[in-house]
Amino acid sequence: MSSPPQIPPLQIPPLHRRITLLALCLAAFIISLDVTIVNVALPTLVRETGATTTGLQWIVDAYNLVFAALVLVAGSLSDRLGRKGMLLAGAGVFGAASLAGSFCTTAGELIGARAVMGLGAAMMFPATLSLLTNVFTGRGERAAAIGLWGATTGVGIATGPIVGGWLLEQAPAWGWGSPRTIGALAAGAVLLAAFAVVEGRIAHPMLDITLFRNPRFTAASGSVAIAFFALNGFIFLMTQYFQVVKGFGPLSTGVRLLPVAGSVAVASVVGTRLAVRIGNKIIVGGGLALFCAALLWISTVSQATSYGMIAAQMIVFGTGMGLTQAPATEAIMGAVPDEKAGVGSAVNDATRLFGGTLGVAVIGSVAASLYASRLASTLPLGLPARAVTAARGSVGGAVIAAQQVSQTGLAHLGSRLKDAATLAFLHSLAGGCLVAGSVAAVGALVAIFLLPARPRVATAEPRPPATTRAQHASAREGDDVQDP
Repeated sequence: MSSPPQIPPLQIPPLHRRITLLALCLAAFIISLDVTIVNVALPTLVRETGATTTGLQWIVDAYNLVFAALVLVAGSLSDRLGRKGMLLAGAGVFGAASLAGSFCTTAGELIGARAVMGLGAAMMFPATLSLLTNVFTGRGERAAAIGLWGATTGVGIATGPIVGGWLLEQAPAWGWGSPRTIGALAAGAVLLAAFAVVEGRIAHPMLDITLFRNPRFTAASGSVAIAFFALNGFIFLMTQYFQVVKGFGPLSTGVRLLPVAGSVAVASVVGTRLAVRIGNKIIVGGGLALFCAALLWISTVSQATSYGMIAAQMIVFGTGMGLTQAPATEAIMGAVPDEKAGVGSAVNDATRLFGGTLGVAVIGSVAASLYASRLASTLPLGLPARAVTAARGSVGGAVIAAQQVSQTGLAHLGSRLKDAATLAFLHSLAGGCLVAGSVAAVGALVAIFLLPARPRVATAEPRPPATTRAQHASAREGDDVQDP
């Protein structure tokens, strides 16, 4: 079987290249911004639509789950059908669904609109990165462009993507060791293995499994997944801390999260440049280590912690995130051939979504369990049954229930309920941050021991094209070198 035709570098004038970069970054920013808007609007949705905690999760999850499920297919199709066309078509779907969502009046309608938006995002997002890497072909300029792309997405992502899924809804009730939970996880693992076997045997796979033989591709993908596991779990909890514990409104919460967004943006740009100079291993591993330290520090916050202290924690946190995600993305895209840039971009996107969704599922479940156990031992006696049910559902529900109890003339009881829920939430926040920090520490070790520092310098003679996918993958396996 002949190898796919090699795509020559695009000859684009400098001004057009800058305009292209701006357009691609803007598309990526819009996709990330949508998650941010939902994040800060969740308390308002509870008041305006009466959405339950499960309903809120699905309002967010409908977007992210459809996005994650279809991003790999969309990336593969963009390589075959055209990246520009896929990007424009996705923008049309995304825009139409966004407009429809603005007219929704119930949680169910909004969930449907968010699901269609996820389809549009899946069509757009891989095309942004694959087009970028084909416009900027030299490693230095490509790293700088990816740094700006990572900064743009980081600004949106760092300000509050709340993701989760079916596991988050069920695991606290079932228990992580229950047969139903273990069975669901095992079924997922079997499906993943079956997908890998099928893709490895067909002539024109959607995902070339042999790419994972390259340690640069595999370790960088793992680092991205781990980073977003910790990031999204943290954001899920910290948004509630600001709005429920501190009492800030949606706009105030967004403004107070700017230290994360700003530090992610700066560190993403600086990180890719440093990765070119001193190697991906040190930058990505160091970023995850800084990420871990920030999460351990954040686990110490209390109701009385000043915003200045929290802002300092968020700057350290965002710096670690920026040093991780953009350089790791540069490593992923540098490990795939240009003709497979769409699939490489889709893998990068899928690892972000997989890690982030799993992060909220695991960290959210741990936090929910810690909250429920602590609240059960501290709830004041004499509360109405409805107030007890609301308080056990979420800390937001507890605060609303406390206000309602106080309005019935039981102000002292309402105050005690709010205090008990706040202390239980802070206990769960600390536990969740410790879990996220531990995962980040594992990620740092993965990067340090498995991620090659640099791609091997190309030889003067061009490498002959491979005749099969396996030969092509074997040739690329040698593209990276490990530090001694």
